[in-house]
Amino acid sequence: MNQKLAIDQRLRRRALPLMLLLITLLMGAALMVRVDGLKKHNLEVATEGARNIFRMIVLTRQWNAEHGGIYVFASDKTPPNVYLEHPQRDLELMDHRKLTMLNPAYMTRQIAELAAKDPQLHLRLHITSLKPIRPENGPDPWEASALKRFEEGRQEIAGVEQEDGQRYLRYMAPLMVNQACLACHEKQGYKLGDVRGGLSVSLQFQAIEQAMNNEIFANMLSYGVFYSLLVLISWGLIELLARRWRALDDSIETLQATRNELVENEKMASLGRLVAGFAHELNTPVGVAVGAISHGDEMIHNLTALLAKDEVTEQELTCQLDYLRESHHLALANLRRAADLVQRFKRTSIDRGSEQKREYYLAELIKDVLMTLNNTLKHSAVDVEVECPEDLKLYGTPGLLDQVLTNLITNSICHGFDNGSRPGRITIKAGRTVTQRLIIDYRDDGIGMDDETRRQAFEPFFTTRRTNGGSGLGLYIIYNIITQQLAGTIQIISMPDAGACFHIDCPIEPTPSINDQHL
Repeated sequence: MNQKLAIDQRLRRRALPLMLLLITLLMGAALMVRVDGLKKHNLEVATEGARNIFRMIVLTRQWNAEHGGIYVFASDKTPPNVYLEHPQRDLELMDHRKLTMLNPAYMTRQIAELAAKDPQLHLRLHITSLKPIRPENGPDPWEASALKRFEEGRQEIAGVEQEDGQRYLRYMAPLMVNQACLACHEKQGYKLGDVRGGLSVSLQFQAIEQAMNNEIFANMLSYGVFYSLLVLISWGLIELLARRWRALDDSIETLQATRNELVENEKMASLGRLVAGFAHELNTPVGVAVGAISHGDEMIHNLTALLAKDEVTEQELTCQLDYLRESHHLALANLRRAADLVQRFKRTSIDRGSEQKREYYLAELIKDVLMTLNNTLKHSAVDVEVECPEDLKLYGTPGLLDQVLTNLITNSICHGFDNGSRPGRITIKAGRTVTQRLIIDYRDDGIGMDDETRRQAFEPFFTTRRTNGGSGLGLYIIYNIITQQLAGTIQIISMPDAGACFHIDCPIEPTPSINDQHL
């Protein structure tokens, strides 16, 4: 329970801050991109407005130039242009009223003066040049920089500048020399296509900026609401995840407990088969020994009867003693065999139930396994052939390999040889490599496996004999022992009707020194 609470606390303590950090970073990045996009969009809209004003002025100038200038009545507001050198600059009507010519530059200047006086336009126009005829048309630093860049090939310049405490969008594009312009400016050395100068358009940016800031604030507000919703949803998801995690952890614990119980049941069933086989094997020598001892008792009774007679021949005594000696030898041999069986059973049962490590010979362990399965093998048509060096000594927990070999042989008899009804052969080859690894090749020539069975063979509870009481844990236990407890590998090579081969490769644990054993 404490562990589950700790998991819940870790989820809330780590997952929620990480989720909040991720949401904050994503929402912050999205808001920054949105704000940057709004600024660029508003700047582009304002620039397009200034660009259109420039185009209209250029179009008006072109109209004027194509007509060779226009005449208006001279007045205080429109005096003759002293900078215009034209033979027909001033004309007088028959009624003595005077006309003066407005060329494109003079007309542009008057439009700019009208725009500057209109409080609703917030617009400033300035026609300028690096070589102005009229001194007032000289460029300011920003315009001078723009004119130089026009000569380098730039088509337009735009940006937000601070002037007189006000922020302005400044736009400027070049005025190119065309055929109509040469009438006035050819004397200055301009040629067709040259940059004559430029027209600067300045728009107050405060109103545009205020609208943009309002839109940014609205976006920040909506993003904030969305962020709050995401935080609440994330918190709810974390809580849901914590509950699901607890439920999953409970399910995993239940499954693990069930699996462990089934594995232990399988081991107990294996031990039960071991006890049954041992009892059957022990019954034969003990039965023979009991019979021999019983026969010996009868011989002793006969000897006692002979000795009670007044006369007895040596031949009669010798015959009874021979019978008694044979009974004694038979009983002793079978009791020794029974003692050996008991010793092997004791060693095997202790090894299977103990995790204590010791030195042991693999060949002796294989013999013990075959002894415990002797009753099963005797009632089957399966022969077992072993190729293992007698001096192959290992250090470790012998019960692990005992369980592996027992399960492999039992699996072969049950599945490969149809519960022993099919004749066949099992071959167990074992050896040590120069790299100090244990190699065991276990083969049978049974019915084999198809690809699907081979792929699922090591999965828990998978069996092809569910209806016949198969638990599906035999090979699963083998796989876990080899890969988890012995840090090795196991591979299956099998085809239908071609038997099965289990290739086991494990590192050999070095035998500790005497000093290490006392630590």
